[in-house]
Amino acid sequence: MANFVNRERELRALERACGERPGLAVVSGRRRVGKTVLLDRFAADRRAVFLPGTRAPVAEALRRLEDRVRTVAPPERGDLLDLGHLETWDAAFGYLLARARDQPLLVVLDEFPYLCEADAALPSTLQARWDHRGDSQLSLVLAGSHVGLMEDLVAADAPLFGRADAHLRLAPFGWREAGLLVGGDDPAAWLEAYVTVGGMPRYLSLWDPRMDARTNLADALDGPGAPLGDEGTVVLQELSPGSAAARALELVALGADTFTAVRDRAGLAPATTSEALATLEALGLVDRLTPVGEDPRRTRRVRYTVRDPFLRVWLGLVQPHREAFELGRGTAVLSAMREQLAASQGMALKAVVRDWLAATEVASCGPWWPAGEDRDSVDALALRGGAPVAAAAAVWATGVDGEALRREVTAALAAGPHRAVDRVHIVARDGRSLTEAAALYDAA
Repeated sequence: MANFVNRERELRALERACGERPGLAVVSGRRRVGKTVLLDRFAADRRAVFLPGTRAPVAEALRRLEDRVRTVAPPERGDLLDLGHLETWDAAFGYLLARARDQPLLVVLDEFPYLCEADAALPSTLQARWDHRGDSQLSLVLAGSHVGLMEDLVAADAPLFGRADAHLRLAPFGWREAGLLVGGDDPAAWLEAYVTVGGMPRYLSLWDPRMDARTNLADALDGPGAPLGDEGTVVLQELSPGSAAARALELVALGADTFTAVRDRAGLAPATTSEALATLEALGLVDRLTPVGEDPRRTRRVRYTVRDPFLRVWLGLVQPHREAFELGRGTAVLSAMREQLAASQGMALKAVVRDWLAATEVASCGPWWPAGEDRDSVDALALRGGAPVAAAAAVWATGVDGEALRREVTAALAAGPHRAVDRVHIVARDGRSLTEAAALYDAA
């Protein structure tokens, strides 16, 4: 079994939904986030049938399911599998419900949207059987990486609406947990890994804490067969190639961080731009940032950023130079674009500091910038009851003058409505009169 860490809450949620008693759970999350490892762990030591995700015709998918059912629950004399095969999904669900009459049975259908591609009526078929399951002890887990399709599965107008006992949206690990997968005992290495590749377990597990960021990225991305060389393509499978959403995501990764910038550079109509950005936000690919203290639904001051640091690096540095990376020349690209890499790491550090400051102050926290400004004036501003309590600047750099940067933050705040701030933190890799970034783990 793959390395399993820090998913205890998710395991407890699955246990409540379909472990202690029969039930139906839906598990969604991007590829590489660890769904299969979680479900393998949940299914361990249970009478369980696990059907891996596959794009296959209905007959082939049912045959694979049948093979696994025969192993876990051998046919009884005279039953359907003793006399024949599972010819339809309706027959399959009926048989599984029957085989769970006397003892519990867990069935995990991984990448459920793939099965629905081959049979669009599958959710309705399942709903009809599930609503008449009687006293069967069958538990079902439907999992999928296409977050949008999994959300549609349980939407108000969907056949399975109201049937799921739990919907787990599996998220990447946060910065506090990075060390669990990076290993070693150096918080500086944990944070460097996180701000470079984010919280996906697969990415963090490939990180060598003895090496710097560019060396780690080169090992993961450079040359034929590189473990993460095509990773961005895998992530983008949720978006139709050439779609407005795909184009908008690429542009945001390349620095188009406002609605107007995306619209103009993509040549899209306003309504199309709005729909594309909303789709990216719903899929968790893009964050929509607004100045803290303003109503995010009403303010026109909005900025966009690619949420996942690795995807931001892949779209901004790797995709424009795919041929160089495929030929094993990616190390030179990474060296030439070190400033762009540092900018991406800096964006990730700002998000880390906002999270740290919110937890430290027990307050809402976000960026703040005055109207008309082209850049964030304050990376993190904590408000409690609408009143400012602390602010912070975050810089992914060394040799930083903390006092000079603190004066800049104070001056920026003086130009706005949040002047009276008790504490101004400066966070950087190292420097004078500041908090070293790795020290954030001391209070985590």
